[in-house]
Amino acid sequence: MTDTGTLPMDEPDFGDFVKNEEEELDLEELVEPWYRYKTEGEENSLYPIFLGEMLNGRYLVEHKLGFGGASTVWMAFDIQDKKNVALKVMRPGEWGVNEIRIQDEIKKIQDPSHLVTYIATFVLPRDHRVLVFPLMGPCIDPIDLKTIPMATRMSAAHQLLKTLANLHEAGIIHRGNNHIDLNERNCMWGMASLDGLSRSAKYKALGRPLKQKIPSIIDLWKQGELVSPINVPWELCTEEFYLGDFGLSKKISDLITPHGYPPIQYCSPDRLHNQEPSFACDIWSYMVVLSMLYLTFGPFSTFHEGGPMTGLVESLGPLPEEWKGLYIYQGSGLDSWYDQSRNPNPEYSLASRIARFRPDADPVERQHLESIMLKVFTFDPKKRPSAKELLCDPSFKALMDRYGC
Repeated sequence: MTDTGTLPMDEPDFGDFVKNEEEELDLEELVEPWYRYKTEGEENSLYPIFLGEMLNGRYLVEHKLGFGGASTVWMAFDIQDKKNVALKVMRPGEWGVNEIRIQDEIKKIQDPSHLVTYIATFVLPRDHRVLVFPLMGPCIDPIDLKTIPMATRMSAAHQLLKTLANLHEAGIIHRGNNHIDLNERNCMWGMASLDGLSRSAKYKALGRPLKQKIPSIIDLWKQGELVSPINVPWELCTEEFYLGDFGLSKKISDLITPHGYPPIQYCSPDRLHNQEPSFACDIWSYMVVLSMLYLTFGPFSTFHEGGPMTGLVESLGPLPEEWKGLYIYQGSGLDSWYDQSRNPNPEYSLASRIARFRPDADPVERQHLESIMLKVFTFDPKKRPSAKELLCDPSFKALMDRYGC
């Protein structure tokens, strides 16, 4: 990556439009559904954006980073500060208000260095809030994890737990709604700076955008495009590991809990049964992330009637009987989850899952992982260790020491 070229403003190239049905179908797998760009008056509409668009008079949109339930995220060049940034463009209304409020609290933390917080904010027409972030590397991808050295993965786990401890020390739960939002999509590696590179050099490094105009079947009020996301090669990633996406975070003292729906397999069973949010919920989610980093798979099997919760019960045993009838997805829970005569299935034990996916690890190392998993994966939130306690746990320290963390 030695082509520094000219500054992005001087280049007309903004990717490639789809040329045939095959490319159109490929693009459809990578982008948000077009119908989420609705007509005027729809409060849940996304904001239409096209590559080459200038936002707020300074941010030139050059590529797509991704999308979520309430936003799209774009890579842009800040023509004022001459650097690359990420733009999180929210749905209209109050979606960005909580995130700004909680990030302002996060910025007061003693060490926020591994927490991704906004550096600027502005509002687009029709009340779409935009948060400007530093440009970061990729999130955890289970497929790519197998190619990443174990020492790097365990360093990420160690950094993440220290970051979570800092967050909890400030009284902030990463996610405080009906689900817990600490998951592989908001944990990310750093990325080497692309500042000074031409747009063509950035496209060479990250992949050329494949794009399509948002279908005219809906009456858009402005131009917009569906765009494939960047693909960050591992050689551009740094060893630094970060936690971001605080739109549904809350202070432990907050009375109002934001709502949202992250991956269910990362959510603690107590929150899935309408128990109060707590730091212990984050710790459960953290342990699922650690499992993903170590095993490249989650800790519980998901291929059962009833989904991940059945796999959890197969591994750990029945849920507390008093939770019966409280499952948040009414009508989809199984009575067998609460059958107190049911025993854990040895085939799905944590030990057997660790041995299955890490047969190369020596028995002592596997025992260390099982030990910390068993301490965290308990149905009683009060019995789970805190982030600080887990950092000091002998088995956790021994596991990290093996990889120089």
